Amino acid sequence: MAFSFPLAVAALSDILPIESVVWGDQRNDELSGSGDARTWAANLADPLWTAEVGLPPGYHADMKEIAAVIRKLQGPRNSFFLVDPLSRYPKSDPIGSILGSSTVVIDAIASDRQAISLGGLPANFALTRGDKGQVNYSSSPSRTWFFEVSETVTANSGGEVTFEVYPTVPLLVAVAAAVILKKPACKGFIMPGTFKPGTAADMFTRGAGFTFMERR
Repeated sequence: MAFSFPLAVAALSDILPIESVVWGDQRNDELSGSGDARTWAANLADPLWTAEVGLPPGYHADMKEIAAVIRKLQGPRNSFFLVDPLSRYPKSDPIGSILGSSTVVIDAIASDRQAISLGGLPANFALTRGDKGQVNYSSSPSRTWFFEVSETVTANSGGEVTFEVYPTVPLLVAVAAAVILKKPACKGFIMPGTFKPGTAADMFTRGAGFTFMERR
């Protein structure tokens, strides 16, 4: 069966038994200053999400399967979707049962693109600082905005809520776009030279891991 890239969550992210992760971001800031201690900062490009992923010891056969899928990505050439293991669901809905089959969409985007309004949430649904979300947008190629909720808010009785986000909403993301809050995933690739298939000894393979970087 032919591989289809970017690899869906079920194809790789779901089979990764992640033991440790450092989920952060790479910023592209430039800082300058003057002799009287004034400073200026400029953002040269949008920040990108990163993750340092460590896998636990596993049976050789299981770890070989994971390594085979990762090698098929051909380094940074092909992308896959990775779920932040710390943010599989909103904090207020740890197994996604409250969200259920809700169809959540963007109702509005702030003029500075630092905040969004959502509709379609369950009544009085809470979003917490640090919750994550995913919006797929554009085509040829398809692109993904993976965002973080920056403030704790509660939807009104009509399932509507407004809150600030990180990073800034991309210009091509528009009102009415669907928002994924259950197992939101970031699209990206494995940084060159960071994949370690692990060392096989006795019954287990140990020390496997990689560094992930977002690709929009």
